[in-house]
Amino acid sequence: MRIVILGLPQAGQQELFSVISGVPLDTIRQKPMEAQVGSCNVRDPRITKLSQMYKPKKTTYTRIEYLLLPDFTTQGPSKSLILTELRNADELCWVAQAGSAEADINTFLAELIINDLMLVEKRLENINRELKSRQSDERLKEKALMELCQKQLNLEQPVSALEMSDEQKKQLRTTYQFLTIKPIVLVVNVPEDKIKDASIALAIREKYHHPCVQLSAGLEAEIGQLAESERGEFMKELGIDEPAVDKLSRLVYEGLGLISFFTVGEDEVRAWPVRRSASAAEAGGVIHTDIAKGFVRAEHFTYDDLIALGSEDKIKEAGKFSLKGRDYIVQDGDILSFRFNV
Repeated sequence: MRIVILGLPQAGQQELFSVISGVPLDTIRQKPMEAQVGSCNVRDPRITKLSQMYKPKKTTYTRIEYLLLPDFTTQGPSKSLILTELRNADELCWVAQAGSAEADINTFLAELIINDLMLVEKRLENINRELKSRQSDERLKEKALMELCQKQLNLEQPVSALEMSDEQKKQLRTTYQFLTIKPIVLVVNVPEDKIKDASIALAIREKYHHPCVQLSAGLEAEIGQLAESERGEFMKELGIDEPAVDKLSRLVYEGLGLISFFTVGEDEVRAWPVRRSASAAEAGGVIHTDIAKGFVRAEHFTYDDLIALGSEDKIKEAGKFSLKGRDYIVQDGDILSFRFNV
């Protein structure tokens, strides 16, 4: 899972990446023309709660990798790097200053459409050339799909808004790496006195139909530098319940089409990422391929039932504990223990 972070100069993307990854800001600024890699936990409060209940030797959150790109530009030496990394990314995170947020977002989205349109036109040229020498049902299908995308892009609309089969969507993502089919999260960098003004992010979400988080990059950096024991009181004084970067990590995670199931015990409490609609056998395979191969059953209860009832014994007494077969569709918040035989 790789998420690209980028924005126009001075938008706050470097400060945000520093907070997320722990890479010092001075280190980032020493190499402004290079892509920089970092990662962070998906701060799921459910894992924190489970850890408090089970008191394990180890607590493991899901981690996401981020890639900070040079300042966004359609010209100059970094253009090729930026476009390559955008095409290789699983998700795009665009950072904009509050004062120019809509104009900056328009610039970014327009550039994605232009690049996808160029890709379509080039591919259509090649397809038409091939069809002149040899007719092919496969190429005719591809041509129809490309023309559908071309029409959409000429309307200045993203490919992601098209109604397509799952097979067509997969083809566009993997074969052509369209930019406008990738999930996008928008971040608005606001002044510190605007962090509680939810209308800013709401207006952006309603206009662009992408998830949006508003934060103050400077304030997030200040929170990140505090000891864990001091953060709660500091945030309470500001009237916020958690760092905005924690909310951002969860939005990014959801945008990737992922949910979490949990394993719990005295040794470890852990969140495991799995694609939405994955089966129990597939979820077991995330832990180890042997579980998927030799899957027998999964012992199952839910996080919500555990919190409501207070213990595993109470869950069993209430009839909320169950056994699931390999085809069971895993739900977000499931707590699973796998039985397998290889």
